Amino acid sequence: MNILQIVSFAAVGVVTIKFLSEIGSNTQIYVRIIVGLTLFSVACSQLDVVFQIIQQLANKVNMEGTYLTIIFKIIGIAYISEFGYQLCKDAGEEGIGGKIQFAAKVMIFVVAAPVILALIDLITQLL
Repeated sequence: MNILQIVSFAAVGVVTIKFLSEIGSNTQIYVRIIVGLTLFSVACSQLDVVFQIIQQLANKVNMEGTYLTIIFKIIGIAYISEFGYQLCKDAGEEGIGGKIQFAAKVMIFVVAAPVILALIDLITQLL
């Protein structure tokens, strides 16, 4: 699916939501969720290309597999948490979305901790 198809699908979703809100239907939240999940799945299907590019770059600079795994985990946490936040925001639950973002920041720090420790070890060895 190319970007024109994605934007067209989203536009149809927006028009449907606006129509449902005009006639007083409460089903617009379900349309928002379905459109959001569909767009998320399309975007996720493209992530394989991104991961392949990062893998190629890591191979060129002889990056350890451990660090590459950490990078992939951080990217995954960031994308999934942003989607969760946006989904909550669309549903009018921005407070819960904010909690998702906070939890994601904590998880990213936990995942990145080994890299931070290795960096501190490297710096102390140089001193």
